[in-house]
Amino acid sequence: MKYNKPSEDFSGVRLGDKRLDERLTKTVESMTENTQTSILSSCGKQDAKAFYRLLSNEKFTVAEIKEKGQKSTMERIVNSGVEKVLLAEDWTDISMSGHEKTAGLGYSSNNTLGIKVHSCIALTEEGTNLGLLTQEYVTRAEAKKEESKSELKKRPIVEKESNQWLETSKEALEILPENVRGIILCDREGDFYELYAEMMTLNGSFVVRVIHDRKTIDGDNAVQQLRRTKACGEAEVSIPRDTRSNTKARTAKMEVAYCSAAIARPANTSKKISESLTLNLVRITEIGDTSDPIEWLLATCLPLENADDAMKIVGYYVHRWKIERFHYILKSGCQVEKIQQRSYTRIIPVLFIYSVIAAFILALTYFARSNPDAPCDLFLDDHEWKLLFRLVTLRFKESGRIG
Repeated sequence: MKYNKPSEDFSGVRLGDKRLDERLTKTVESMTENTQTSILSSCGKQDAKAFYRLLSNEKFTVAEIKEKGQKSTMERIVNSGVEKVLLAEDWTDISMSGHEKTAGLGYSSNNTLGIKVHSCIALTEEGTNLGLLTQEYVTRAEAKKEESKSELKKRPIVEKESNQWLETSKEALEILPENVRGIILCDREGDFYELYAEMMTLNGSFVVRVIHDRKTIDGDNAVQQLRRTKACGEAEVSIPRDTRSNTKARTAKMEVAYCSAAIARPANTSKKISESLTLNLVRITEIGDTSDPIEWLLATCLPLENADDAMKIVGYYVHRWKIERFHYILKSGCQVEKIQQRSYTRIIPVLFIYSVIAAFILALTYFARSNPDAPCDLFLDDHEWKLLFRLVTLRFKESGRIG
């Protein structure tokens, strides 16, 4: 399966004027080749001005480029021939401090100007990124007000930011081809009853990291029940690098346990939702001499019959980390927090284009690591790989490593 360049992902956009279509493709090519620089620096003054005019053109809409980007990801899913895809989603804050004069730009969190972005990327079961599936944006007119836990519980799910997890999951599952099953991957922010209930209604699958110790229908606590469950096996798990806690990637020896629990509907949840749900729970706990052992508690609706099934669930969850790397590339590699536009509405299409570019870089990086012998023309054109080959060969000659 050949992975389209970001410019090819947008090549089907029709703006009613061939010159506008060509301008979009040309600009995306320049942005892809020069992700560390501004649009002005990567495109040149004349081309950058032309692109800025395109952003102001009423024919150029975010909806159209998002639809084309989504269609390109769907085509890769179909062409890959997979029966299942992992749908990793998460929030990230795009900080834009110093943009006080940008029209329509509000707060991303607390008192920080910016945009909250919720993205969902599609992955194979082996973790190869197939592209950006959907992306939504939130900027608040006012700084976020702190609320107590009791106040948050009283608010219906549709009024909470948690609802975006639900809406993104529904959209991602609904647009997948009929013969492809989606497995939603969420961190602890996705651990809420309404999401589980909705996914089961849609016949969708999920793997979510648990943070709440919910009551079961027989009065027990689900997490405590899981922790009492005897380990069924041991395994070595590759723990990804965590930039937030400044911990390196490593291999950890873990014990695995699993059980099922019938969860009772929380008191403040809508009575229209099922009174109980049966979840399969997986516990993976680090063993050995370590001062800060890892413990993951995972909830899923996928079947669990033995230790191999439990480890498959763990393997799926490990791939959730790719959405973190996607956000890292988006902010550090594509420098989206330095986007300079006069309004929020002009920032969003630029942000989406960079997101498609970030997804391409993510796919290229991890595919090369997991498939070192795969042909490079899956991602690179002939002139690109030939130029890279000459540059690498020249560098090796200069270092004396080849004659």
